[in-house]
Amino acid sequence: MTKKFNYKPLIEYTNYERKKYIKPEKAGDLKEDMELFRKNGQSARKVFTEIAKALEEKTDGFHLQKVSSWMNQAQIARPYLWVFLRQDGDSDTESGIALRVFKNERTRKVGISLEVSFVERKIGENTLKNQNKVLEVPINEPLYYFVQFAKSKENCALDRFEGNESNRERFLKEWKNGGIRKVLVKFDVEEIERFESLDELVEKFLEGVRLLMPFYAATH
Repeated sequence: MTKKFNYKPLIEYTNYERKKYIKPEKAGDLKEDMELFRKNGQSARKVFTEIAKALEEKTDGFHLQKVSSWMNQAQIARPYLWVFLRQDGDSDTESGIALRVFKNERTRKVGISLEVSFVERKIGENTLKNQNKVLEVPINEPLYYFVQFAKSKENCALDRFEGNESNRERFLKEWKNGGIRKVLVKFDVEEIERFESLDELVEKFLEGVRLLMPFYAATH
């Protein structure tokens, strides 16, 4: 019998969104709360790392990079953990296949998306040019676009659009006219807790990886 995987720590940590972490020794009356905060963050990261490693084992040639911390540099909770998978020879400025935790705004269920994207803080001279070559590849649902228009660079807003040829042609034209900063291609795995085992979840991830590979290849 397949052992049921425990997603609970990762799912529950999404409730810490935007909360400020204070070191317990400096937290006064909140010491116990902060100890629990840290424990929950570490547990969530451990679960997410286990999920990502299970995918790495099934993706030939891709290697797991460092998993994001459970808080950012300002010590604000980072519940939507992320990690990149890269191939040998890929530089940090190039696109990779990333896993990101998300929460469906309508159902409030936690999922994990796969995407062809890059790390903003490691952006290089040709990163955006190469990333946006995803627009040269035909697209169909269930893939979709996350688009950052040039005018939204200040707040890094990303808008979601259906993955279809009409949108691809539109965005390709807008990008060439300077109206778009970056385009990500994404695949969502909704409600991770519906997958009894890690093997079942990874099989769904692999479906996404197969669909994303032409877009990944276009960026390299």
